[in-house]
Amino acid sequence: MERTSALWSILLVGTIVLRPTASAQPSSSGTELWVTFMENLDLQFNTPPYFELVISSDVSTQGEVQVPYTGYAIPFSVQAQDDTVITLPTNIYYPEGDEAVFNFGLRVVADDPVSVYAYHHRLYFSEACMALPTTRLGTDHLVLAHEDAVATQPSAFAVLATVDSTVVEVVPSVLTVGFRPPGVPYTVLLDAGQVFQQQAFGDLSGSRVRSLDPAKPVAVYAGAKQARVNCALAADDHLFQQVEPLSGWGRIFRIVPFLGRGGDELRVLASVDGTTVELIGQAPVVVDSGEVASFFAAVPLTVQSSAPVAVGQFNDSQSCNPAMGDPCYLWVHPFDRTDQRVIWTALTGAGTPYHFVNIVAQGEAGPPVVLLDAVDISAQLQPMAGVSGVFWGQFPVSAGVHRVESAQGFQAWAYGMGDYNSYAFPLGYGTADLTTSIAAVDGTGHTPSAWTLCPGDELDRTRAGLPPQAVLELRDAAGRLVRRFGAREPLIAPQQAGSYVLHAPEDFRAPVRLLVR
Repeated sequence: MERTSALWSILLVGTIVLRPTASAQPSSSGTELWVTFMENLDLQFNTPPYFELVISSDVSTQGEVQVPYTGYAIPFSVQAQDDTVITLPTNIYYPEGDEAVFNFGLRVVADDPVSVYAYHHRLYFSEACMALPTTRLGTDHLVLAHEDAVATQPSAFAVLATVDSTVVEVVPSVLTVGFRPPGVPYTVLLDAGQVFQQQAFGDLSGSRVRSLDPAKPVAVYAGAKQARVNCALAADDHLFQQVEPLSGWGRIFRIVPFLGRGGDELRVLASVDGTTVELIGQAPVVVDSGEVASFFAAVPLTVQSSAPVAVGQFNDSQSCNPAMGDPCYLWVHPFDRTDQRVIWTALTGAGTPYHFVNIVAQGEAGPPVVLLDAVDISAQLQPMAGVSGVFWGQFPVSAGVHRVESAQGFQAWAYGMGDYNSYAFPLGYGTADLTTSIAAVDGTGHTPSAWTLCPGDELDRTRAGLPPQAVLELRDAAGRLVRRFGAREPLIAPQQAGSYVLHAPEDFRAPVRLLVR
C-alpha cells in the first residue's frame, strides 16, 4: 500500500458535537523509550546480526536514537500516521555471557509520542519486540522466559538502567551459569544505558528483578539465547520480548494462535500465591507467585485468572511443527489494553518472508468495523468461543508498512515466519484515539471520511465530502441497511449507538464511517 494516511480515520472537530473516547488506559507510545537486545547465536556461526527500529507516530514528529553512554545519536523524523525504519550502524547491540554488563543500551526520544518496534535480524535466529515508554516502566518485575528443551543453551533476561547509579536487586529462580543459587538475592550497580544480562540453563521464569530506588525504573527483556520449544530435535531459535513490570499485569487475555501451526504453548506466570488460572472450557489450575502454568492453545480462547498474571505465547520448533517457522515469543497484553490505530512495518530481514497479523476486537450485535490497510475486514472476523461479543482473525500480510484501525478498539499482534526462523511482537495499546485526531495533522487538505456523532446529530454533506444530490445508504457494522437518505435530505445519525457506513450505492470506494455514541 502507499505510505499515506488512511483518510477514513481522520476525524474533523467542527460544528458536530464529538464525544471523547480516550479511555484512562495507559499507552505503549511515548516521548522516551529504552531499547536493548539480548545475546543470540554465537557470533562465529551464520551471518552477522543486524538491528532495525521501526518508529511510528500518529502525528508528524522528530527525535533521536541515542547511546547515552557515549553521546552518539541518530536523528530521525516520521510523518503523521506513518513510520520510519532505522537500520542501526553495524555493531553488536547486546551483552555476551552470564552477568555481562553492556554499555550501549539505546534511548529513543521524540518531540511527540512514538511507538517503537525492535528487530533483531539473524539467519535462522531472528526475533523482534515492542519497546515500552518510560511511563510504562517500573521497579519490580517477575521474569517470564523459556528454557531450551534439551538444556544446551541458556534462558536469559537483560536489565537496562534508565537513570545513573541504579541499584538492581536480582533473585534468580534457578541456578545461573555463574553459579548464583536460586532464591538468594544479589545486587548490580548500573548507570543510564548500561545493560546487565543473566543466563541459566534452567528456566529463569519467576526470577525477580527490582530497582531499589522507586525513582529509578528499569527496562527488562527476557526469553532465551536459543531455545527448542516443545521439541528435542535440532531446531532452536532466539526468544526476546520486553517484560512489563508487575504493575502492568492483568487478569483477562484473548489468545489467537499463530496461523497454520496447529497450536501454541501458553505460559502463565503468577504474581501472588494461590492464583487460579483458567482457559475457558478447561479445568482451572492453581499456581503460586513466581510459578508458571503451561497450556496448549490450538484454537482462539480466553485466559482468565483470580489475580494479575503475565502471559507468553510460544511457537514450537519447526522440526516438530506442521508449518515453516521456528520458536518465537509473544508477550500478550491484558484485554483491557486496546488501540484504535496501530502502524508498523513488516521486515523480512534475514529470512522471515511470510508475515501475518492477528486481531481481536469487541463488538455488540456483530463484529465491529475494522480496517486492515484501509480494507474493511470485519466480515472475516469470527466469534471467539466461550465469550460473547469478542471476534478474532488471522491475516497474512506482505512485507512493508501496514495499519489496523477501528474506532471500537482492538488488539493486534504482528509475526513473521521463514525456514527455521520467526519473529513476533504485540502492536501496542492506547497510542491513537480516532475521535480526537484532526485533519490538520495529515497536512494533505483532504476532507475527512470518518465522524463521531451523538444520536440525532446532523452530518453536513458538504463538510463530509458527500455530493448534495446523491441518494445515500446507511448500513450498520453487519452490513444491514438502516436507512436511505434522498437527494439533499438531512443526514441524521441513528438513535442507536454503534458503527455505521454511509455511502452512495454506486460508489463503494470512499464510504463515510460514522461512530454513534
